[in-house]
Amino acid sequence: MKRRFILIALAGAVTALALTVGSAAGSPGADSQVATKASLLATTVDPLQEELAIDAMASSTSNGTKHFGPFPSTSPDSGTCGNDWAEDTFDRFFTVRQTGAGTYEVYEQFKNGSFVTNAGPSPGACDLSDGYGPGVVDDGLIGTMHGYFVIEVTCALAMPCFNAAGSCGPCDTTAGFLLTFFPGATSAVNTYFFHYAGYDGTNQALIVHEWKNASCDRGGNHGDIATASVMGPQALTC
Repeated sequence: MKRRFILIALAGAVTALALTVGSAAGSPGADSQVATKASLLATTVDPLQEELAIDAMASSTSNGTKHFGPFPSTSPDSGTCGNDWAEDTFDRFFTVRQTGAGTYEVYEQFKNGSFVTNAGPSPGACDLSDGYGPGVVDDGLIGTMHGYFVIEVTCALAMPCFNAAGSCGPCDTTAGFLLTFFPGATSAVNTYFFHYAGYDGTNQALIVHEWKNASCDRGGNHGDIATASVMGPQALTC
């Protein structure tokens, strides 16, 4: 999944995410309450605590949210060089809440995840700000992954546009979920966090076995999943 910046246009027959590497809903009638509904996560900056906060929000029946999932999914995972460094398998969960007149937050979680590497540049190879220099990774190494997106949704009109009656057939993709439940809206991901770990005993070839792929407001990228390094550690700048 390409995660440095994501902008999703939801109109007509759009069927895919527009992704660039460099890199919810309260009830539809809840507009009168939105002035007191600042983001529940606004002061939560530790990603692991934020994941717990999303879990708590999803399990509550009193905070005006809607919850969907799990949706078994697979996805190629692109690194900072643009290549698909791994193939991921995970369950998607979506929590939706309304935040204003015609605005929503969608918290998409990726749980129970695993990855299998593809040979080539390591995920952090083209990011010299993540604390490690360029690296490469061998084929067929396995590990675990989890993470989340915070997706900001804006309706075409200043009114609720959440289609609560949508049928979740294509919810094994982010775009499919948004096209189903927010037709005609636009969406952007500015906050995200993903953690990858290759601690399994079969991965002794890894010289760097932990990769954090995150937006700067969640600490930025750090580490790598690599079997060889081309350059020594670099300074963190995010």
